[in-house]
Amino acid sequence: MKKVIFIGVFSTPNSTNISQSRGFSQNDVEVINYDYREKSRQLGGIHNRDLDLIMLIQQTKPDLVFFSKCNMMSHVVVDEANKASKTCMWMMDASHNFDFEMVEKAKRVNFYISGVEGVVDIAKKYCNNTYFVNQCFDDEFNFKIDNFDYDIDISFIGSADTSKIHENRKKYIDFLKSKYNSFKHFDNVYGLEHNKVVNKTKINLNFSPTDATGVSVRIYKIMASGGFLMTTPWKDMEKTFDVDKEIVIFNNKNELKEKIDFYLKNNKLREEIKNNFYKKSEEYSPKMWANKILKYCNIL
Repeated sequence: MKKVIFIGVFSTPNSTNISQSRGFSQNDVEVINYDYREKSRQLGGIHNRDLDLIMLIQQTKPDLVFFSKCNMMSHVVVDEANKASKTCMWMMDASHNFDFEMVEKAKRVNFYISGVEGVVDIAKKYCNNTYFVNQCFDDEFNFKIDNFDYDIDISFIGSADTSKIHENRKKYIDFLKSKYNSFKHFDNVYGLEHNKVVNKTKINLNFSPTDATGVSVRIYKIMASGGFLMTTPWKDMEKTFDVDKEIVIFNNKNELKEKIDFYLKNNKLREEIKNNFYKKSEEYSPKMWANKILKYCNIL
């Protein structure tokens, strides 16, 4: 059996790394989870944590050391991991998080996997073996609930982020609040509660980063929960989704309002698009996500 050391966050219940690790296990891979943040607290700092991780890699000699972003981790860990194993970096953040620390690690890993389409070309400057893999939902928390009554017309689940990368998000949220009493904004909603909101919402919204480099895992959660999605566009989205048949896009506030009004009135068409979207969800399960990565890394 192949062995993977998965370096991520596992002590936080809402961490995407938990379902991703399960995806590796579903591909008949032995997974050793290493919570790099928790270990740093336990061992009294980053330096001690990095030494502990290097020792684990040397002793275990896995087939793959998988780094999930791992901010505030020295590139020296990657250097040492390369002596014992193949290495892979997973990054699901937009381009603004591709900082000096990430560049140094990207230069060293054997494989770089991005969950954001627009980051691939950036990463390829540093790692030849750079690939795009769609993010995955959590199959324990994101699922369709049959016979669930709609009691929310329009909703957005996420923070009202005012940073430059999400500067359009708050503008859209403020606009929706001014136009629709039925619009609901949910912040700090995760897991099964997130799933309930999606299932009982007629129109689920997503706002891509202002630079349009990619999209968050939010849309895959909405997909697996059987939700209807309206979103701002992002780079290469048409390679994954059939616009107006699986998802609906909008480019400005006026278009957003026009399409909300249209799809609230046209239940049959909205349900048809929603169902087409849901049918694709099996392609983006944790198992499929991990399978693609293992194949790119020549583990399977």
